[in-house]
Amino acid sequence: MKTDKELYKIFSAYPNYLFKCANIRKKTTYTMQSVTLKEFERRTDGLLAPKDPKAPTYITEFQAQKDANIYHRLAMEMASYAMMNQDCDIRGILVFLHKGLDPKTNPWHYLSKSKDKFLKIVYLDEFLKELEKKQPNHPMVAVFKPLFEKDLNALKNNAYHWYQKIAKSRLPKDAKEHIQKAFISWLTARLRDLPYQEVINMIASLPDFETTQFYKDIVEVGEKRGEKKGEKSIIVKEINRFEKMKKKGDINEILFKKLCDPLQKELDKLTAEIDTIMNKPQ
Repeated sequence: MKTDKELYKIFSAYPNYLFKCANIRKKTTYTMQSVTLKEFERRTDGLLAPKDPKAPTYITEFQAQKDANIYHRLAMEMASYAMMNQDCDIRGILVFLHKGLDPKTNPWHYLSKSKDKFLKIVYLDEFLKELEKKQPNHPMVAVFKPLFEKDLNALKNNAYHWYQKIAKSRLPKDAKEHIQKAFISWLTARLRDLPYQEVINMIASLPDFETTQFYKDIVEVGEKRGEKKGEKSIIVKEINRFEKMKKKGDINEILFKKLCDPLQKELDKLTAEIDTIMNKPQ
């Protein structure tokens, strides 16, 4: 699944959620964007820039798989940004999906234990479990369910309920839309092994389904299927016509092959494309 991408969508749409995860009490508003650090020609997962220039700036990395160098990389990014912005109070946030992904590399990991909190470590699964105990209806709990819920039946049965929690939340409109898209993206990724029609029927029960990207993708797939099947039908008719002409003696075997071989190759190509479209949930 596109975990890092969806995490960025959620936290850039509503940075308050990231600060909540990291247990940081901010004193100003923040915007989040991905920036390229020229020292390394590398993009950060997220830079949290404060409205108040005196407030700390945070560089964030999201980690959904094991990476022994994640601490070194974040430290390099923080140092690079500090070199370009020497009056900046730069700090870091590392978000791991779970504790098992954290290599706890020192000396950088040690910074997370300092009183100054130059580095905050988040284990997302643990944070969400605690949040659900205290605020079970929190939209942040709901949006991550498709990512963390292990029981596929529970996921199918509760998807509508969880989606409603996001839809009825007091989130700003733009932030809500981005978070809903992340929910749909993770949900459809988790359901890829189910029959295609079952996925459509389940997702279609969600409110405002017609406005989701998944719905638009389904429409596009339907159009592609129709187009490809139409092309295939034309080619099959042509091949059948030439076969009838050969049987009647109007064309010989050599001419038949010259006429039909290119058509057969195109037919095989179209058949493969149709199979790909039919078997690939969006």
